[in-house]
Amino acid sequence: MSDVMWKGELKGNIATDSLEGAKTYGLGPLAFLKGEIVLFEGQTFVSKVIDSSSHKVSNVPSARAPFFVYSTDSNLKVVAIKQSKYSLKELEQHIDSIYKNYDQPLLLRIDGVFDELQLHTVNLPQDAQVSSPQQAHQGLTTYNFNSIKGSLIAFFSRHHKAVFTHHDSFLHAHFISQDRQVLGHIDTLMFDSSEVSVKVSK
Repeated sequence: MSDVMWKGELKGNIATDSLEGAKTYGLGPLAFLKGEIVLFEGQTFVSKVIDSSSHKVSNVPSARAPFFVYSTDSNLKVVAIKQSKYSLKELEQHIDSIYKNYDQPLLLRIDGVFDELQLHTVNLPQDAQVSSPQQAHQGLTTYNFNSIKGSLIAFFSRHHKAVFTHHDSFLHAHFISQDRQVLGHIDTLMFDSSEVSVKVSK
């Protein structure tokens, strides 16, 4: 991630069709920051900006990313969550607390209804130069949703800031809706624990 944000290395370094398998999950930006990718149960989905109010999601054979985090052999198991409501930061803190003695990356999958969801899709202008996070986010478009059904896919790590999580978080999360019409990088969310199922794979 830091090479993309600070060095402008935007070309696709990994292709999702090299990560086959029904237990494969992954996420990252599209090459040249032209969209977002979710690898979900071995299938590749990408989102691209149409305008300020809409974006298009496609199921494609493969997509290339400048950086990508993935698991090819997930073993997702249901975990209990105690609060009634969770924000993205509270989810991160909860995972951090229940896995405090586990020091490796974790894959999360949360299925259900999300009360509030803000996500974005990157959309870097053609020929734009990137040497800072601010420049990398040129054209980024944000979308807001309420009571939307789908799946959160996230990777948690205490040791990969600026590798596959941002510098201020242990969590990098994307969302794909059940109808496959909404996809993007999650900025903020709120969900009721009674409305979702939380699974984690070590």
